[in-house]
Amino acid sequence: MALPKITQPEFEITLPVIGKKVKFRPFLVNEEKVLLVGKEGSPAEQMNAMIQILKSVVLTKNFNPRDLTTVDMEYLFMHLRAKSINNIVKLRYKDTEDESIQDFELDLNEVQPNIDPDRSNTLELDGYKVELKEPTIAILEKVGDNLDAETMQGDISPEQVQGVFTLLAHCLVKVYDDKEVYDDFTIDEAIDFFKQISVTSFELIQNHFDSAPKLEHTLEYTNNKGTKRSIKLSGIQDFF
Repeated sequence: MALPKITQPEFEITLPVIGKKVKFRPFLVNEEKVLLVGKEGSPAEQMNAMIQILKSVVLTKNFNPRDLTTVDMEYLFMHLRAKSINNIVKLRYKDTEDESIQDFELDLNEVQPNIDPDRSNTLELDGYKVELKEPTIAILEKVGDNLDAETMQGDISPEQVQGVFTLLAHCLVKVYDDKEVYDDFTIDEAIDFFKQISVTSFELIQNHFDSAPKLEHTLEYTNNKGTKRSIKLSGIQDFF
């Protein structure tokens, strides 16, 4: 008699940014090995490993990991890890004041992304209203390895300027005013549009990206000197 096939349980979560429900199963031993190998590689190799695993474990039809925002992918992967291994993660940090070792147990089910309910994807720039969408994994891959959405929050080097305009162009949904709606454009035309905006308008765009959803969690503790301290976890790597 042939060996039986093991049936895995199915789970469903709602992705916090795009609001889409996704069904998935836990990852298996061979899939975990792919993840472990990818973890030792470059950021691009780590991302490819995560994408490869999500393609295997997500059961929702027409699902493409590259259509997700970074936060949605991190949130999905965090819950995948919780269902596949354990929702409790043990973390260890060295205090920078008294050099004591601090141990924590983090319940991944309690981690929620930081989303500003008042944030709008429509900005008023130089007399026009500009609608932007959140950058997806596919968009970030097109922009290149030297630029991500977080780059928009800080100082931009001369080498990154073209990448910034390319990122904005891929995130542009439409431009409109009281008379016209401009939603039929090429990427090159969108790049040219953003190159013409004022410094003040560009600062508004930077503020927009600064308030973008983030997967964050703060660990609080008191060290051996009685000082209250905190550690901010940000991004999928900080949670494992």
